[in-house]
Amino acid sequence: MAVSLEIYPLTEALDMYGQPDSASAYSLSGHITISLSSPYSLFERRRTARMLLKSLILTFEGQSEVITPSIGYSGVRLCSISQELAPGTSIELNNEGHEEDETPCQWNIVFNLPIPGWLPESDSYGGESVGNSYALYATAKFINLDDIGAAPWSFAAFCSPFRSRSKVADGMKHITVRRFTTLPAAERVTPPTTTYQVNAASKSRHDGLSIPQDILSKIQVLASVPEHIHPTDDSIPLTLRMRTQDLDASDCKRLQVTSFTVDVVQREKYRYMPSSTYRSRFPILPSSQQPPNIPLRNPHPFCAVYDIGLYLPDFGDEYTSRSFSLLPAEEPGQYMLNDNNYVFVNDTVPTSNPTWYTLEATIPFLVDQIPDDKSADWAGRPRLHPTISGPLVNVNHDLAVTVSITYDMPDGTTQAKEKLEFTVPVSFGRAAPLLGSQSTFATLPTLETTQIPSPLPLLHSEIPILPVYSQLYDASGNQKIDYSVPLPLYAPRESIPHSSAIEPSDNATSELSSNLQKDYISVEDDEERQPLLSSTSS
Repeated sequence: MAVSLEIYPLTEALDMYGQPDSASAYSLSGHITISLSSPYSLFERRRTARMLLKSLILTFEGQSEVITPSIGYSGVRLCSISQELAPGTSIELNNEGHEEDETPCQWNIVFNLPIPGWLPESDSYGGESVGNSYALYATAKFINLDDIGAAPWSFAAFCSPFRSRSKVADGMKHITVRRFTTLPAAERVTPPTTTYQVNAASKSRHDGLSIPQDILSKIQVLASVPEHIHPTDDSIPLTLRMRTQDLDASDCKRLQVTSFTVDVVQREKYRYMPSSTYRSRFPILPSSQQPPNIPLRNPHPFCAVYDIGLYLPDFGDEYTSRSFSLLPAEEPGQYMLNDNNYVFVNDTVPTSNPTWYTLEATIPFLVDQIPDDKSADWAGRPRLHPTISGPLVNVNHDLAVTVSITYDMPDGTTQAKEKLEFTVPVSFGRAAPLLGSQSTFATLPTLETTQIPSPLPLLHSEIPILPVYSQLYDASGNQKIDYSVPLPLYAPRESIPHSSAIEPSDNATSELSSNLQKDYISVEDDEERQPLLSSTSS
C-alpha cells in the first residue's frame, strides 16, 4: 500500500502589509490531499488498500539562519503553528472498487491556519543562501489494515510481529512571506514624504581656515525623502532646505553654498542570537523550542559541520557587519552649484514667512550588479535588500549627505571652508500591486477524485482573494461602519392594502423612524457577524 501527502495552499506567497505587528494575524488556507493506491503484484490481483487514519497534523514553521566567518552558523525557529485536521475518531480510508485504477484514490481535507503578522519576509543573505524561510509540514499517522487482515501464511503476516503497526506519511510545501509597505489601491499615488531636522556635524578636510562653530551652529538644515522607496523606482528624490537663524546680517552675507554630495549606503548586521530588544518586541519562541534542544526541520546542510565540531569559529563577537554604496559606478554623487551662491543674504529681512534655500536632486541607486567588495566571499555579492529588522539580520539604509560651505573672512582676502555631514534614514520596501493589475482569483491544481469525497471537500477550483482584515474590522475586532453613507429616508410601504392602511400620525412616524435608525446602528455591536479568523491584516 502506498500513501502520500500533498499540500495545496490557495497561494504560495503570503502577503503582509505595513510594519511587522505582533497584534495582527493573517489567514493561510488550502487543502491537503491524501493519496492511497494498491501495491503492484505479478502473481495475484491487486488487493484493496485499507488504512485507518488516526491523526493528520499540519504545521506552519519559520526559521532564520546566517553563516559568517566570525560568528559561524546560527539558526533560530521563528514560529511553529500546528493544527489537527483529522476528527477525534479514527477514519478508515480504502480504494475498494478502484484497485486497478492507474490514478490513486484521493481525499481533500481543507485547512485554515492563523499566521502571526510580525514575521520578517522571506529573503536570503550571504553566499551560502541562508536567511528567512517558511514552509508547511503535514504529518499523517495511520495503521495499515492490510497487515492485520493478511493471511496467516503470507509474508506480511509473518513480518507483522516485528514491525510497528503505526506508520507515518509526510509532506512539505515552501511558503513565501512577502511584506508590502502599503495597502492595495485602485491607482498608484505619490508616496508621502518624511522631513528630518538635521543636526549636521562639521568636519574640516583641508589645511586652511575653518568656519567658526558659533556661525555653523546657526545654520538650519531640513531633509525630505519619501516615506518608502520601491526598488523598481531606480532613484530617490531628495530635497534639502537651508536657512540661518539668529545670525548677524554681516555674517549671512559672507556664507555661500558651493556643492553637496549624496551617497546611498546599505548597512547589514548579522547576529549570532536575537537581541533582547527584538525579543521584547516580538514573541519569538523560547530557548526550550530552539536548536539544539529542538533542531530545525529543514536546516542548511552546513549546520552539520558545526554540530559535529569540524569547524569552531571565533565567538569573540556577537555580531558582524558590512556596508557598501548602492550608487552606480559612473555616478559620483556630487552636485556643483553656481559661483557666488550667497543664498543667506536675505535671511535677516523681516518677513511673515521665513524663506528657505532649496536644493533638489534625484539620486540613482542599483538593485543588482553592485561591484563586489572584500566581504563578498562570506556575505554574498552585494545587492539591494529591503529594509528589515530581523532576529539575526538587520538591513538599514541611509543617505550620507555632505554640504560644502564657504565663509568670507572679515579681512576680505581669505576664505574659510567647511563640510556639513549628516545621514538621512530611508526605507526600501515593495509597494502593494494595484487592484485589478492581477487576477482576483487564485487557481488551484486540478485534482481528479475517484473516491467518495471527505466530509470537508474542496468545493471550488477558484477561490476569491479576501479583502484586508483592517478594512473590515478595527483593532478591537468590531466591524467597521462607513458613516459617510447616510441612512435611507423612511417611506411608507405601498404594498399595504387600502382597507388595512392606517394614516400614521407625526408621533408614529417619528417613533418608526427612530426604531429604524436603531436597527441600523445595532449592526455595529453585532459580535456574531465577526469571523473567527481574519484573511489579512495590516
